[in-house]
Amino acid sequence: METNNIHFKYNSNMGIEMIFCGDSTISYPTHNHVSVLTVGIVLDGSIVLTANNEVQTYEKNETFAICPYVPHCISAHSRYTLLSLCIDKNKITRCAADKMQNRIIALLMYTLHTEKISQRQIWQLLNCLNEAARSFSLTNDTERHSYKQNPWINDLKNQLERYPERKLSVDEMAKNAFVSKYHLIRRFQAEVGLTPHQFQLQNRIRKAQRLLHKTRTTTEVALATGFCDQSHFIKQFEKQVGMPPRTYQSSFEMIP
Repeated sequence: METNNIHFKYNSNMGIEMIFCGDSTISYPTHNHVSVLTVGIVLDGSIVLTANNEVQTYEKNETFAICPYVPHCISAHSRYTLLSLCIDKNKITRCAADKMQNRIIALLMYTLHTEKISQRQIWQLLNCLNEAARSFSLTNDTERHSYKQNPWINDLKNQLERYPERKLSVDEMAKNAFVSKYHLIRRFQAEVGLTPHQFQLQNRIRKAQRLLHKTRTTTEVALATGFCDQSHFIKQFEKQVGMPPRTYQSSFEMIP
């Protein structure tokens, strides 16, 4: 299997994660980021980003922003180097803007000394973040999103976010909502951007990432996130993260 140079750096206190994909060929399937604002800059090569059914190619030094819950995917037609910054919206609303920005600058300056990124590109990414923050309300985004959804869809979405490890089939989800299985899938996908099963798997993998930060074994994490088959867990993890669980553990770093 071809090795991709991917590093994850995370500040848990501020809810900031930086992902560096160097000379990568990985394509990511359709997913969304729960309560997370994402901004990125292509450092080399190009990527094809599909978000809200709009397809756009981003070349070197071009930036992009993805709002919370927006379904998107990344396609790689050649090698690329990408730096992404993921910020927990809930943390932002509880922190002073200048304090948050100082932490982000510190994280990016740390990256300047460890990865192939220029100071100019760091400021481009910061400008993208500031523009994204002005274009929509970070404080009210989740509330607006919840308001637009049917109550039973919003309840199911929240349940799958909080307890993705629960053994809950699509048939059981539909029964609990008093709707048919096919109606549930159509309505959920229309409002969330993913099918209930895709959303459940996504949130299982997100929980697995958090557990792997605590140096737990792959077997323990697979069981704790609702996977009965360890090979299935590893396959799904690699599909969504771009690397096996053990490789992810060695690529992850906590930043104070």
